[in-house]
Amino acid sequence: MGKYLSSVNEIIAREVNRLECALVYGENIDRGSYLSGLSKNLTAGSRRRILNVGNCEYTHCGVGFGVMLAGANAVLFVKQLDFMLLGMDHFVSTYGLLRAGQGLDRLGSFTIVVAVYDQGHQGPQSSFNDVASMCSMARVSGFTVTNLADATAVAEQEIHRPGFRIIALTQKSAGEDVFAPQGVVHSGDCAAFRYFVGSDLTIVCANFSLRNGLALRAELAARGISSSVFSVNPVIDPDWRLLAADAERTGAVLVLDDSKGLMGLGHRVCEFVSRCRSVQRVHLVNRPVDIPFGVDLEEYAVPSAEAVIAMLGLRSTSP
Repeated sequence: MGKYLSSVNEIIAREVNRLECALVYGENIDRGSYLSGLSKNLTAGSRRRILNVGNCEYTHCGVGFGVMLAGANAVLFVKQLDFMLLGMDHFVSTYGLLRAGQGLDRLGSFTIVVAVYDQGHQGPQSSFNDVASMCSMARVSGFTVTNLADATAVAEQEIHRPGFRIIALTQKSAGEDVFAPQGVVHSGDCAAFRYFVGSDLTIVCANFSLRNGLALRAELAARGISSSVFSVNPVIDPDWRLLAADAERTGAVLVLDDSKGLMGLGHRVCEFVSRCRSVQRVHLVNRPVDIPFGVDLEEYAVPSAEAVIAMLGLRSTSP
């Protein structure tokens, strides 16, 4: 089994290397550390150029939309999500203008592949961890890939599709063994992935909290609680029917969201499942409002199995 970053890089690079009429670019993407491994394995072709660019993220984003407007394909590799805050005007205004003026089927594609520095406090300008809020502001789709199944599905579908999207990787898991689940089912738009099916509880993992959800599932199983496990992405107009069906069946939903936004994807999920007729219990575990800046901002505490059983009124069969 490979490591997370190298395995996901191979999947993304494979799809990028299939693009024709494409500009693949970023700051030193084919030299040095290859953006700490994010941009390895990229190859140029007769109709695919690899371009190293300077430190000007606003221009990088404008170039991507320009390439897309011309009907070609652009893939921008970025070392950390914080830098993309400088491109928000393009995400909101430039892309909004393009969508208002013509249909997406007449456009090329623009994909940003970016790492989220969530492995611990990296400084006040190097710890932005909220892909969903960025996507919400711009009304664009984003994908926080955490394993081989979702990375493969997202890369194969999104990198070749017209329009704009953000694909984000977690830096925290870079050197860990990659999770390679079997029998994964996902929605057609990659808004929801189901990894396990249980009968007592539906665990929904937003942002990069899947590792927490899987660990909690194992703890609950030891106490006789059977859990389904999902991951969700901040997709615009998401297809969450798969999630709704599972929540209707279990009647209890626990949502995990380790992003730093105050009103993130976890809140959207809670609002969605609360409308399901048979769901009686919904609980969200997110970060506290008063994050102490200047210390390790990545501390994300998930309740113990006993606490989850108590708060959701589950019946444990273990002593």
